Amino acid sequence: MFLTTMMQASAGMINLNIFPIWRFGSNTDRMTAKRLGQWSTRLYIVLFLTSLTIIIIYIGVQPQMLTKSFNEPNLNVYNRLLRDHGDTLQCPCSSISSTYSQFIQIKPVFHQVCSSIFVSNAWRTNLTNGLVSDLSIYDTQDYRRFLSAHLQFLKGLCQSSIQSINDSINQFLSSSLVTTNIITETILNSQVNVLIDESKSNALIIFARLLFFLQSANHGNRLVSGYGTNFMFGGFVFDQTAIEFRSYVVEVLYDNQCSCILNRTCTIQATFINKNLSEIIAVNGLKMGCTPSESFLQSTLECFYNYSCINIIQTQTNSSYEMNSPPLITGASRFPINTTINDLVNDLFVENWLTAVNYSLYFDQCSPKLCSYTYIQELNSFYTVTSVLSISGGIMFILKWISPILVRLLVAINRKSTRTGDKRRRIHFITAVGLRLNDIYT
Repeated sequence: MFLTTMMQASAGMINLNIFPIWRFGSNTDRMTAKRLGQWSTRLYIVLFLTSLTIIIIYIGVQPQMLTKSFNEPNLNVYNRLLRDHGDTLQCPCSSISSTYSQFIQIKPVFHQVCSSIFVSNAWRTNLTNGLVSDLSIYDTQDYRRFLSAHLQFLKGLCQSSIQSINDSINQFLSSSLVTTNIITETILNSQVNVLIDESKSNALIIFARLLFFLQSANHGNRLVSGYGTNFMFGGFVFDQTAIEFRSYVVEVLYDNQCSCILNRTCTIQATFINKNLSEIIAVNGLKMGCTPSESFLQSTLECFYNYSCINIIQTQTNSSYEMNSPPLITGASRFPINTTINDLVNDLFVENWLTAVNYSLYFDQCSPKLCSYTYIQELNSFYTVTSVLSISGGIMFILKWISPILVRLLVAINRKSTRTGDKRRRIHFITAVGLRLNDIYT
C-alpha cells in the first residue's frame, strides 16, 4: 500500500506540469509543449528548493540586529534602561537646548573676612574717629597713616571679588547646554565641572589683569602718594635754562634699601609709633610701603585672627567705644593665616564652590519622547519564517518566468548540437564510401 502510494506520488511528480501550453509558443505542438512544461516544472522545483535552502541557512546563521523602543519614558525607566542597555541606548531630546540655570545651582563660599566686622564702615569709622584728620602729623612709618586706607581697600577687594565671581556665575548659568540625545548623570556632572572650572579661571584672569593694569599704571606714571610714602618733596632747584624754579621729589627707601622708583612692592613692618612714650608697637602681619594698596597686598590677616592684636589697633586709635570685634576663626579657611592678601586676591577670596546639579530637572528639560536600544539575536524562528515567506513569493515569481525560458534554450542548444552531429556523420560516411570506391577502381 505504502509502496503503491509512493509510486503514484513519484509518477505524479514526474508528470507534474504547472506551465500552460502557450508559454512555449504557438508554433509548438501540444505534446511537445506538455513535455517542455514537465521539464520546466522539474527545473522550477529544483531551483526553488535550492534557493529556499540557501536562504533559510543564511537567515538562520546571520545574527539579527533588533531595536526595542519605549515611548515617553520617565527617569526611573531611563535609569533602568541605562543600567541594562547603556551601550546602545538612544534617547533623543525633544528640547535640545536648556539653560544651565534651570537645573544647576552654584553658591560660592568666600573667605570669612569678607563677611566680618573688619570690612564694615562702622568698625572703620569707630577706629578713625579717634585719629587726627591731618594724617601728616603722624610719622611716615606710623600705621595710623595707612589703617583707614587698608580697611577701605580690604572692603573694596572683597566687594570686587564677590561681584566678579557672581558675574561669572550668572554668565555661565545664562548659557545653554545643547544635547541632541540625553546624556548620563556622570557625563553631565563631568561637563558641568569642566565648564565651572573654566568660569572660575576666566574670572580670576580678568580680575588679575585689571588689578595688574592699575598697579602698572600707577607705578609707571610715578604718581606721588598723598600719604608721602613713595616720594617726598625735596625742595626747589633753579633751572638756568628755563630761568625758573622747579620742584623735585626724593624717593623713599624701605627694608634692604628697596626704592619705590624701582619696585612698587617695597615694604616694612607696620607699627604704631608713640613719640611721647618713645614706644614702637608692631602690628603682626600688616605692612606699610610705597602705597597703601601695594603694602596691603603684601600683608597678611594674622592680626585679625588674634584678639590681642585687634585690641592693640583699637587702643592705639583711641576708639571712642568698644565694639564686639570677634577675631577670625582659625581653621575655618583653606588658606593658612599667614597667606598674603595678594594670594587671597589671586583666588578672589573664594573658599569653595558649592555646586548642585539636579539631574531630574535636566531630564525634564530634555524630555525624551522615545528611548530605544538595539540588541543582537542569534536565532529567531519567527523572524526566519516570516523572512523566508516574504522572500519566497518573489523567488517563485522569478523562477516561474525564467524556468520555461531556460528549458527552451537548453532544448534549442541540444537540437542544434544533434543536427550538427548528424551532418558530420553523413559527411564522414560519404567520404569513406568515396575513398572505398576509389580503392576498388584503382
